[in-house]
Amino acid sequence: MSTLIPCRVDTTPMANEIKTVSRTVKGTTAAVVTMQSAVIAAEKAGANKICHNVNRGFFTLMQSQISQKIAQKKSRVDALLMKLAQNKRQLLGIRTTMEREYGRIAARYLKIFTSINKELAQRIQQIDQPVFDLVNKHMATSTNRMNAMSAWTVTSQIEGLTKSQQILISKMKQNANIALGQSADFLTQIGEQRVLTNRILISNPAGNDDKLCQIPVVICETISNDVGLKRTEITLPDALNSSINGQIMGAIRNQELPWKDEAPSALISDEFANLLATSQSSSRVKSMIQDLYAKTSFQTL
Repeated sequence: MSTLIPCRVDTTPMANEIKTVSRTVKGTTAAVVTMQSAVIAAEKAGANKICHNVNRGFFTLMQSQISQKIAQKKSRVDALLMKLAQNKRQLLGIRTTMEREYGRIAARYLKIFTSINKELAQRIQQIDQPVFDLVNKHMATSTNRMNAMSAWTVTSQIEGLTKSQQILISKMKQNANIALGQSADFLTQIGEQRVLTNRILISNPAGNDDKLCQIPVVICETISNDVGLKRTEITLPDALNSSINGQIMGAIRNQELPWKDEAPSALISDEFANLLATSQSSSRVKSMIQDLYAKTSFQTL
């Protein structure tokens, strides 16, 4: 059996406390919102500061790297300039030496050729001595005699004038006969010399016609990667004498010869194949040489 007990509960204190709690919660909420705004502002300021520092550090790093590269390049350029200046001094020294050597060699060869010219002049005069004697001695003597004889003036009688003219004519005939005899002897000697010369010299026998001969020349040009200077090496056959070698090297080095892209001839390819077949190298080395030869580009002058 239940018993109903009436109770009256007063909720006023609780309501008052809840009202107080509500005001506190509202204050806390306002504080949290304020704090959140402050945190967001602080984070934004921190992020901006970090970005600024990162940007400054990045630009400082880039600037330092660029400055380092500039310093390296400048040091290399200075070194190359010093090397070029040294090469220039060496080349100027070589040029001065070559000019001095050229002057000495030119003077020596001038002296040699002068002496050779004098010797040849003396030998030619000895070979054609009759001609020089005829021009320098006999012709001058004959001219003087004719001038002396023709200058006589006879003022005597007719008989004496006739005799003197006959004597003058006979003397002139004798001098003409002597001159004709000397001329005949001179022409006879020239004919004999021509016959002897034709016997001595080769008069174009069979197979001795003018022909165009080509001399094989190997030109190797190398360019240095560090400095970029071009070096030319010329190889000539050993059978040529030094004068021909000097003329060929001078002609090649004094003018810029145009290079032309051209495939190797069949004769060169066959000779290369024969040399490669008779080589004592291994098959791998031969294969590598054959591949390099196939991939090589040829240029001719």
